[in-house]
Formats: sequence, structure tokens, C-alpha cells
Amino acid sequence: MTALCVVGGGPTAVSVLERLLANAPELAGDERLRVHLVDPHPPGGGRVWRAGQTALLWANSLVADVTITPDPSVVVEGPVEEGTTLAEWIERVGRALPDGDPVGEEARRLTPTSFPSRPLVNAYLSWVLDGVVAALAPFADVEVHATRVTDLRRTREGVDVVLADGGVLPVDTVVLAQGHLEAGPTAEERAHTAAAERAGVRYLPTGYTADLDLGALAPGEDVLVRGAGLAFVDLAVLVTAGRGGRFVRDDGGRLRYEPSGAEPVLHVGSRRGVPYRSKLGYTWAGPPVPLRFLTPAAVDAAFGPTRRLDLQADLGPLLARELAWAHYTELFRAAPERTALPWADFAGRFLAAAGPEEERALAAEAVPDPADRFDLAALDRPLAGRSFADAGSLQEAVRAHVRADLARATDLRHSSDAAVFVALLQSFGAVAALLAAGRLTARSQADQLPGWFMNLFSYLASGPPGPRLEELLALSEAGVLRWLGADVEVTLDADAGVFRARSASCPGETVARTLVEARLPRPDVEASRAPLVTALLGRGAARERVLADDTAPAGVRRTGRLDVDPDNRLVDRRGVPDPHVFALGAWTAGPQVAGFSRPRTNAPLFRTTDALARAVWRSLTPALAAEVA
Repeated sequence: MTALCVVGGGPTAVSVLERLLANAPELAGDERLRVHLVDPHPPGGGRVWRAGQTALLWANSLVADVTITPDPSVVVEGPVEEGTTLAEWIERVGRALPDGDPVGEEARRLTPTSFPSRPLVNAYLSWVLDGVVAALAPFADVEVHATRVTDLRRTREGVDVVLADGGVLPVDTVVLAQGHLEAGPTAEERAHTAAAERAGVRYLPTGYTADLDLGALAPGEDVLVRGAGLAFVDLAVLVTAGRGGRFVRDDGGRLRYEPSGAEPVLHVGSRRGVPYRSKLGYTWAGPPVPLRFLTPAAVDAAFGPTRRLDLQADLGPLLARELAWAHYTELFRAAPERTALPWADFAGRFLAAAGPEEERALAAEAVPDPADRFDLAALDRPLAGRSFADAGSLQEAVRAHVRADLARATDLRHSSDAAVFVALLQSFGAVAALLAAGRLTARSQADQLPGWFMNLFSYLASGPPGPRLEELLALSEAGVLRWLGADVEVTLDADAGVFRARSASCPGETVARTLVEARLPRPDVEASRAPLVTALLGRGAARERVLADDTAPAGVRRTGRLDVDPDNRLVDRRGVPDPHVFALGAWTAGPQVAGFSRPRTNAPLFRTTDALARAVWRSLTPALAAEVA
């Protein structure tokens, strides 16, 4: 019997198995397949979406925007049938669960514009996986192993998969689909931890918030938090509502927080000094504004077809124009009464503008209300250039910013924001295509893409649900959450045994004995705690992708990701792809695809997993491999 091992049991693995099923009638051949699915957590949700975590933690996508199964919009080589989205599962399955089932109770409350809990998403993923496994029965037997893979050893026949429980699985092919690997501290974080221990203070490095031990944060303790993105939002929820606090609405409809007394006091700072922008709270019918400045033809016209591009210096201005163009196209379409020029005149002058100053002058002439103008710099750094007399004034300024963001995110009059959101998604795809074509410099790939670009993308397009921002506002008004401002700097005063935080937004400093890095760890395979990755790297069976060009200091730039070839085969120390081991996910240098996809969008996840599944079948079926060769 031919055998395959899939390492990891979360959403990526579910998609791989679904695509294996879809392609089986064409590619499976006559021999039966045994699939070993290995994950210490129950498969379907895996670690991130495991059922056992609190329902206080939510998915960061609307019910209507989640699917793990493809639909006819997906253009792939393999067959595609209509799948089941999360919204459809809730309607058909979730709401039919018995009274008293927490998932069923939640499903009956949800709407397409709700944000589901992680346990509910787990139930959906597990249901999809169960269906895939049942449908695979004519072609394959699936066996689940609730343990970890610690090593892969090549044999003459294929691969021995070494398990943490002492077992060994002889297989022909392996797919590494773990998603987010166990992250160890970086060299900088190890140095911070050692210095904190010597000074007698507490330092919590980056990590996955749901997995952190937050019990050490004492009630009433002042805690410095560096980072105001999604990891921070989860942290705030876990140490407030997760400790018995309650959010209640007063008679005026305003959300208030009633402390339990078990909360620490969170002093939160970041580069921007404000939380990520709210998810939009309405459905926009469009139409989307087609890309104009980041199309392949436009990029070639601007820079030539062969020049390697700096993501921030070369493409950053084009991205800003792209977003502004989408904003004004929708504004003039949806609300011409709020403009002072005919669209044709505005569009012609915008396209002819020599730079941002001309664009701003044109906007001031054509759009009377400043709230209707697009200013990416001001949007990105709302506290830049502003200073406040004291911390109290800063608190009210950040609260006013959050209130304004919440109001706008639920107001269809500002549908231009939705047009910008879609344009940003399209621009993400354009940048990914340039990356795949080898057009980006080493600095762009290793530093600017995961740094500047993804930070901007996440801030504008992947912020928290509106209800979460409303909760942060209530926590701030209750004094449990205090904003430090922008460009926060934290230093360790070893003599006094404290951390000191200062910001560019107001004078003074905040002192605490605990510092939490509220950020997700960046991929760094060299620092990973995953035994499998450590073993493969140590033996030279895998390597980190490094990049080299004249933008790289000392000739190379690290990416922190496992090297794979264009077919997602793992590349060894010599640069040779392993024909028996495939890898995909956030910690690989292959296509970066989200764990979930929006329905009806020809999502990259399915294009990637379909191509991989077909390659896996061919690797398992010698006759097919010979035909392809």
C-alpha cells in the first residue's frame, strides 16, 4: 500500500486533503493510499483553532468571509465542486445542534456580519475534515496520530516519519502543513530575558497570545505592553473579560466595562500609538475599482521589464496612488454631491499629477470636506506631529480617534473605505505576483515585505472587529487600559529594577516591572522550538531561504523561512529539492496563503493546495510521474 504523511492538522492540512480527494478520481491510480495525519491537537482546527480555548477569542473575519472549501470561482487544474462555507455550515449544521451545546447556542445568534468564536470555527473545520475523510474512503484510509513528528529520515524506499511517542511511519511522501510553528525567542529576546532576570523584572517575549501564561500578571499590577495589533487585542480580552470582568450597555447604549478586580493595568504603546483600524461593519456591493498603477504593464512602463524593484521606494508611491484612485473613484460614483468637479476633469488631472503635492491640491479643490479626502500618511500615522500636555489629554485623543473610526466603519456613506480595502487586497496580489516573478530586491523580500508592507496591510485591512474596538474603548474609559502614545521607547533600568516607557506623544514616563511583547513572532526557523525543523536543519535536510543581491549586507539577507522550490518541495543544504517532501505555510518561502479564504474570490489558498495535491499524487503514482516527465 502506498503511504502519505501529512504533518499538521489545521486549516492548511484540511485544504490539502480536500484537494487530494478532488483529484483522486483522475490521479489516484489502482493502488490504495494510506494517509497518516499527525498533530498533537485534534485535526480540523489544529492548535490555533482548537476547541478547548475560550469562546472569548474570535476569528478575525466575518462569518460571510470564511471558507475552507473551494467554489466554482477557483481556477485550478483539478476539478472543483460547490463547497460549504462557514455561513452555510452555520445555517445547515450549527443551528441544528442541540440546546445546551455552546457551539449551537452561538450559531443561533450569529449573522453573516458577525465574528465567530474560535471554538465555533473549530467545529466547522472538523465537520469539513470528517466529510473529506469519509469521501476519501474509496481511494484512501486516513489514520490520525495524536503526537508530534520529530524527524524525517530518508530511506531507499521513501521516508521514515519519526514520532514523539516512539513510533515510526514508513511512507512514500510527506507534506509539511503545520501552519504556525512553535516559535522560540530571537537572539534579541533572549538578551532581553537575561537582562530582565538579572534586574528582577518580568519580560514576556513575542508568542501566540492564547498559548502564553498570563497568570503572572497580577491584579492591579502596572504592565507595559509593546504592540497594539491583534495579539494585543487578544491579551486585553484574556486579562479582563477572561478574569471575570463584564461589558454592559448603559441606558444610552454605550458599552461600559465593570471590572472584576482581577485585572492588571495595561499601558499600551506602539509605533502608531493607536489600535489597528476597525473591520468594516457593512457589506459593500461594489463594483471594485480595477488596479491601474500596479498592473504588470504599468510597472513595466514605469521601471522597465527587468529592473529589480525596491518595494517601499519604487512600489510604495504606486500603492499610495492605487489606494487614492480607488477612494476617489468610489466617492465620485457613490456621492457626487460631495464633490466639486466633474469626474472626468478630476480623473484626468489626477492621472496627470506629478506627485503627491499636486494630488493633495487637486483633492482640496475637488472635495470640500476633508473627511472625504484620502491621505495615506495621515491614515497610517494618526498621532504623527501631535503632542499632548499630559497623559490624560492623550487618552481622550486616542479615544476620540477610536470613536471616529468605529463610526466611519459602520457608515455606508463612506463606502470609499470599502473600495480602498478591496484595492489593498488587489495590490497584495500584485505584489505577490512581482515576488513570484523575481522582481523584488533581497531587502524588499526579507525586510520590507514582512515589515513595512505587511504592517501597513494589517493595520488598514486586517484590524480587529468593530465590537472589539468598542471593548477597548470601554476598557480605556474604565482605566484598565491606558495609551502610551506613538513611537514608544522602553528601557530597562536595572539599578531601580523597573522598565521605563516614554513616547513622542506626551511628556513623562510610565514605570512598570513587567513588559509584554504583544506581537506575533516573525518566522525564524533557526529559533523555532519545533523538533522536526531543528532536526532537518541540523542534518542539512532543509535550509533557510537566504537572499543575495547588492541590497543585502555582507551579501545575504535572512528570510527566517524554510526554502522550497516552485513546486513546494523542501530544499536541502545543497540546494537540491527533495522529491518526497513537500512543505507549505507561513514558515516556508513558498506562496504565503491565508488559512481561510473569502468565498467567490478564486482564492490563492486553493490554487496552491490544488497544485500541491496533484504533485503529491504524481509522486505517489510512478506511471503518472513518467507521463508528466
